Amino acid sequence: MSSDVTPTPSSQDHDDTPTGASPTGSVSALPGIDRGLRIRRLLLLGPGGPFNVDFAEYPEPVAGDAESEGDGAETGRMPAEVWPLSVIAGRTNTGKTSILRFIEYVLGAKDFPSHREVLRQVRSAVLEVHTPDGLFTIERALEANRVHVYPGGYDSIDPLSATSLIVEPTSDPESISQFVLSTVGLQDVDLKEAPTQDESGVDRLSFRDLIWTCLYLNERVGSQQLLHAGNVMKNLKIRQVVDAIFGVHDNERADLARRVKDAAANLEAQRRALEHLTEFVSQQEPKNAEQLAVEARELGFELDQVVDQINELEARERAASNFASEMRAFRATLATRATRSTARVRDRVSQLDRFGSLRAQYADDIRKLTMLVEAENLFDQLSVTVCPACFSNLTEAPYLAGGVCSLCHTDTRPATAKGDDTASGTPTAAAAQVGSVATAAKELRAAKRRYKELDEYWRRLSGELAALREIAEADVAAEADAAARLDAATKDALSPFIAERTELGRRRQAALVQRSQVSQGIKLHTGLEARQTTYVRADKHLGALRKQQRDAKHRPDRDRVISDISARYRFILETIQYPKVNEVGTLPPYIDSNLVPYVRGQHFKEASSGGQVLVTLAWALAIFEVAYETGAAHPGVLMIDTPQKNLGGQADDTEFADIHLVEGIYDHVLQWLDNAGSGAQVIIVDNTPPANADDHIRVRYTRDPNKPPFGLIANEVGYSDEAHDGTPDATVDSSAEPEAAP
Repeated sequence: MSSDVTPTPSSQDHDDTPTGASPTGSVSALPGIDRGLRIRRLLLLGPGGPFNVDFAEYPEPVAGDAESEGDGAETGRMPAEVWPLSVIAGRTNTGKTSILRFIEYVLGAKDFPSHREVLRQVRSAVLEVHTPDGLFTIERALEANRVHVYPGGYDSIDPLSATSLIVEPTSDPESISQFVLSTVGLQDVDLKEAPTQDESGVDRLSFRDLIWTCLYLNERVGSQQLLHAGNVMKNLKIRQVVDAIFGVHDNERADLARRVKDAAANLEAQRRALEHLTEFVSQQEPKNAEQLAVEARELGFELDQVVDQINELEARERAASNFASEMRAFRATLATRATRSTARVRDRVSQLDRFGSLRAQYADDIRKLTMLVEAENLFDQLSVTVCPACFSNLTEAPYLAGGVCSLCHTDTRPATAKGDDTASGTPTAAAAQVGSVATAAKELRAAKRRYKELDEYWRRLSGELAALREIAEADVAAEADAAARLDAATKDALSPFIAERTELGRRRQAALVQRSQVSQGIKLHTGLEARQTTYVRADKHLGALRKQQRDAKHRPDRDRVISDISARYRFILETIQYPKVNEVGTLPPYIDSNLVPYVRGQHFKEASSGGQVLVTLAWALAIFEVAYETGAAHPGVLMIDTPQKNLGGQADDTEFADIHLVEGIYDHVLQWLDNAGSGAQVIIVDNTPPANADDHIRVRYTRDPNKPPFGLIANEVGYSDEAHDGTPDATVDSSAEPEAAP
C-alpha cells in the first residue's frame, strides 16, 4: 500500500516565516492522495445501530448521472470528499473522545472505549478511509484480533472481496499495523532499541508508534505525557518515530538498503505466487470475471422470475381451492384434537411406568421387612428357657454379666480385660432386641399402608388407559378420514397445477446449482485479483524504496529537520499570541534535539497549565505541518482532544484566560489548511468551540434527550449526575484529565 509518488518539496523555504500555496476550496481534492490516509466515516454497528460520524460530505447523485452507478449507488449517495477540518462539539460525557479512540482501535490499537453504553450497544466498529490505493472500508469487532478490509465504501462492500488482517503481532506483514504503515512507506522500518550501540536489537515500527504523532488525547494535551516523560523507552521511541517520518533515523541508509533487498525478494515471491494462481484459475474456470458476472446477474433474474411464478401459482392454487376452506378448518381442528389425545395416552403410559417402578420398590421393601421380623422371632439366640443340662425351666433368660455367662459361667472377656469388673452385658440386651423387632414391625405396617395406596392409584390409572387409547384411535381415524375427504374434494382442482409446480421447482433447483458454480468461479477470480493487487503494491513499494535510495543524498540531515520544526513551533506560538513570548531579553521559543519544547527560555513543564496546553498544540502542529509540506512519511491526519483544556474560563492563570488564544489556534489551523496544508485532515474534539469554528462543526452532542443527538450512542439517553459528576468524557480512560466544562 506504499506510495511511489516523489515527496513534494516544502512550501517553506527554510526560513522562520512559513509561506503557503494558493488557497483551495473548503473540501480536500479526493479521490487521489499521494501519501497517508484520510478518514471519511466512522460507524459503530450493534443492536441499536449503526451510529455514525461523517468526516466527509455525501452529495446526492444527479438523476441519470453515470457516475452515480459507482460507490454508494445502492444508497443513492456519491463517494465522499473529506472535510479539511472536522470539529466534534458538545457537552461532556457524550462520547466525543470515544470517536477518536474508536478510530485508533480500528486501525490497530489494543483497547477500545469500554464504557457500559458501548458494551451494550456496539459489536464492531467500521472505518472508511482513503489511501493512495483508493477507498477502503475497515471493520473490526470488539476484542477481536482480526480486521476485515474491503475495497470501496461501506455502502457497497462485497463480502467476497474482504481481506483478513491480524492485529497482533504488529510486525507481521499481514497485520493491520503494516497495512496502515504501507500508506506512508514505513511498513518494514526497524528501530534500534539502543541507538548508540552497533549490536543493538531492533523493533519493527508499528502503527501504535506512529499514532503518537497523529492522535493527542486529553491525557497528553498540556501534560508531561506529551513526550512520555518518566518512560525512557517510550521517550526514545517517539524521537525515533519522528526521525523515521522525516527519513533521518539512525543507520537510515543501511536500513533502506535492507528494505530494498527485502522488497525485491518479496516482489519475486509475489510474482511466482501470482503465476501459479493464474494458471490454476485458468484451469478451473476458463471464463473470465466479466462473463461470470453477467451469468450471475442473468441467473439472479431467472431465480427472481421463478420465485415470482411460484408465488403466482400458489395464489392460483388457493383461489381454485377456496371452496374447501371449511373442510380445511375442520380437518385442522381434528388434527389438533388427535394430537392432544395421542399426547394424553403418551403421558398416561409414562405415568404408569414411573408409578409401576415405585410400586415394585415398595413391594420389595415389604418382603425385606417381613423377613427381618420373622428372623428375629425364629432365631433369637438368647431366648433360652430350659437348662440344656437338667432340662429344668430357667427362672430368667441367660445373660452376660461382666463378660461372664450367667448360665455356664464362662469368662468371655480377653485376657487383658478379665480384671475389669464392669458389667458389659445385662438383661437390657434382650430388651434392645425386643425394641428392634418392634421398630421393624412398625416400618412394615407403614410400608404396607403406602403400598396399598399406591397400588390402588396405579390400578385406577391402568384401568383408564384403555379408554384413552380408544379415544386417541378414534380421533386419529377421524382426522385421517377428514384429510382423505379434503384430498378427494381438491384433487380435481389442484391436479392441473402439479406439473407446473414440478417444472418450476426443477428450474429453480437448476438455477441454484448454476449460481453456486458461478459463485465459485467468481471467488477464484476475486482471489486472483487480490493477489494481483498485492503484487502491484509490492512493485510500487519497491519502486518507492529505490527512489528513496536515489534521493537519500539530497534529503536534509536531522539538524536541519529539527531546525525547521523549531521554526514552525516558534511561528505558531507567535501567531496565536502566546503571552509574553516576544518580551525583550526572552529567548525565543524553540525545540531542542530531543524534541523537547521550550518557551520563555524554560522547559515547557515550567509553564502554567494553560501555557502547557498551547505548547502541546504548537508542538503537535509544527511536526504535522512540516511533515506534510515536505512530503515526509506522515499519514496526513491530525486528531486533537480538548484543545481548550485549562484555557479561557478554565485557565488557572489570567494570562491564559483570553478566549482569543483559542480563536487563534483555530485561525491558524484554518489558514494552513487553506494554503500549504491543502489536502490534509484535522479532527478536533472540543466542548465549546469558538465562533470561528462554527462552520466546521460536523456534530454537536447535547446530552439532552429532547434535543438530539444526545451523544455518540444516540439511543442511550439515561443520565445520572452521580455517575458523571466530575468525570472525563464518557469513554475516556480514568487516568485522563476532565474535558473543559462548557
